[in-house]
Amino acid sequence: GTFMNGNEASDKDLVRRTLAGDAQALATLHRRYYARIYRLALFRCRSTADAEDIAAETFVRAIDHLPGYRFQGESLLPWLSRIATNLATDQQRRRSTAPMLSYDQKTADDIRALLETLESDSPDPHSLAERQETRELLRAAIAKLPNEQADAILMRFGGDLPLVEIAAALGRSEGAIKSLIHRGLVNLRKSLATHAEEIGVTETLRHATTSTETVKPKRQHGYIEL
Repeated sequence: GTFMNGNEASDKDLVRRTLAGDAQALATLHRRYYARIYRLALFRCRSTADAEDIAAETFVRAIDHLPGYRFQGESLLPWLSRIATNLATDQQRRRSTAPMLSYDQKTADDIRALLETLESDSPDPHSLAERQETRELLRAAIAKLPNEQADAILMRFGGDLPLVEIAAALGRSEGAIKSLIHRGLVNLRKSLATHAEEIGVTETLRHATTSTETVKPKRQHGYIEL
């Protein structure tokens, strides 16, 4: 979890020591949060290389702005998450071309598993998003969500943040965050169901969406344009 047990330094203490020039404290913060920031970036970026760039730049930006930072809670993670999502959004704007994706049976199975996972209370897209094809599909679906829904979902399932910290990061109430995550998952499921239908993953999806308004992706030589 985000909150440290007794023998570990708090984020506040580590930030204070970092600002006093303690490189070891900074290294501890980096070690504590890099993996989660990288994972969160993966759901916003087109490649692992892009996610690595975003994660690295997040810490550079954080260090630059650390002197003026004021804690909202106990953890630095909501703020780092916010920096990462902003950087990834900027990167997306600079690269607006849509990739062409091909799907194989493994990707179809991953999508089916992902849709089933989204039905439960605790989605775990991390393991399902190990393959680039699946991650790209998920990233493209998340990119279509309204910004706040996307941010809330990314922070919850990409960054593992508790609701109270997502609320602090986005400046909303916990109730509003619950609602954003719920609506985001509904929209994400509809979007994924549409793509799954295109590649023949239909038997588990009959109840997924009744919407006929969703625009079908263009098909070109076995590829789907997202």
